[in-house]
Amino acid sequence: MHCRDAAHVLERYALLLELSGESPFKARAYSTAADVLAGLDRSLDEALESGALTGTRGIGEGILATLTELRRQGTIAHLRQLEEQIPAGVIRLTELRGVGTKKARQLWLDCGITSIEQLEHACHEHRIAACKGFSAKTEASLLDAIEFWHRTQGRLQRHTAWRLYAALRTHLLSIGATDTFAVGQLRRGCEIISELAIVVLVESHAPRLPEDFTPISTGRYRSTTRDIPIEIILASPGEVGTVLFLTTGDDDFLAAATDGAHLPSFEHEEEVFAHLGLPEIPAELREGRAIVERARRGDIPRVIRWGDMRGMLHVHTTWSDGKNTLEEMVHAAEQFGFEYIAICDHSQSAAYAGGLTPERVREQRAEIETLRTRFPKVTILHGIESDILPDGSLDYPDHILAEFDLVVASIHSHFHLPHTEQTARILRALAHPYTTILGHPTGRLLLRRDAYSVDIEALITEAARTQTVLEFNVNPYRFDLDWRYHRRACSMGVRFAINPDAHSTEGMEDLADGITVARRGELTPHDVINTLPLEQFLHFITKQRQHKHHLQAAS
Repeated sequence: MHCRDAAHVLERYALLLELSGESPFKARAYSTAADVLAGLDRSLDEALESGALTGTRGIGEGILATLTELRRQGTIAHLRQLEEQIPAGVIRLTELRGVGTKKARQLWLDCGITSIEQLEHACHEHRIAACKGFSAKTEASLLDAIEFWHRTQGRLQRHTAWRLYAALRTHLLSIGATDTFAVGQLRRGCEIISELAIVVLVESHAPRLPEDFTPISTGRYRSTTRDIPIEIILASPGEVGTVLFLTTGDDDFLAAATDGAHLPSFEHEEEVFAHLGLPEIPAELREGRAIVERARRGDIPRVIRWGDMRGMLHVHTTWSDGKNTLEEMVHAAEQFGFEYIAICDHSQSAAYAGGLTPERVREQRAEIETLRTRFPKVTILHGIESDILPDGSLDYPDHILAEFDLVVASIHSHFHLPHTEQTARILRALAHPYTTILGHPTGRLLLRRDAYSVDIEALITEAARTQTVLEFNVNPYRFDLDWRYHRRACSMGVRFAINPDAHSTEGMEDLADGITVARRGELTPHDVINTLPLEQFLHFITKQRQHKHHLQAAS
């Protein structure tokens, strides 16, 4: 068992402990341990035998004993007991937006609800409002959450699909596959995955696939028993290029590219493109017919790559709600090879996230000054993620904001303001002279929360006028601003920052996959400010502030 698989088991255990009424501290301890394991790229056997987990923060003796049991038995006896005691439908209630373990337990024990279907029926009959602790307002919220849940079924966020792929890859390699490749939606950079496609390279005999995979044609197998449908396509070395090509692009792209002709077997994808008389089209752009015509005209930009990135912007530390210290985050940035890192912890209004008071801002700046002498290879910039207040002003007075190297302005509250008020709020923040970057511009959480109601065209127009950078936040729950708006924004001169919004060193790794999604929006290195060398980056911010002050003076 891999440590990441063990992490999923501990997360489920933590959930069921809370649902059963166990101490929330015990449940939180297992959830913390799951976070630790999720960051380890090794087998659980190796981690336990090497003693790497002993003495690790978040892994006490009791959890070590549980992990040892999991390693030996493949399960946790108490977890199995809880799964027998708690109806599966009650566990699913926690998938509903706004329904945590406490509310799910209350619905189960006080209202007799043991499934989402029962809850929906009870809400329509207004039986939930009659239960202690509930009201007509919460009943309406539950119905909204159920409707949202129905819309998001059968789809996964990218990082969850990657975990599913990684588990299958480990198994396939163990049963004789030479290599595997994620294709289809995952390779194209889709932010939501409704089907997982895997090309499996085999030298001779086909591996014995898991029992839930049934043949659908020669060399193709399908399973519909998991969270999303999964298709496995077998390929030999001499044909893998052709198979990768045929399993990556969508149907319209393939029809336009091949014009219905049969493709011979090629070992490399570039041979396929040469055979078709096309320049190689990035995998992320292989959707629809229009891209093929653009390729024939030579109208495909050189989209951004990982190697273009110079700076890691918008990361959090233990000064606010991050999991790693400032020093650990800077060290990680240095290991990644970045020239600069911008520490952007939360501002004082975000008290729930340990937001920094002005005094703590000064204390953090002093630590940064100390660390700058210890990390000469990476420049540490002192930024802040300043809350955009309901009236559109920024957290902190201007004289404090002026001291930061950059300011990421973000909304973290009042998501449900009317469309015109929310738009006006953001437009005012964009015009603020110290707003460097507008963070996660629409506030969406994929499969969890819809974007707030805002006029995106007005937002883009004002960003262009004020030279404010728009964030492409590549936290896997966000991917915000949606890539479908990127070309429009860039055509108006807007620049982007591709930021991980990392709250841990592991979260920094989201940047790599985020660049894949950014390529769907055809962002080029020129469009992204954190591809700039340090001096050019700082010059950009200086010029931006001068421009904003000029606009403010002229208004």
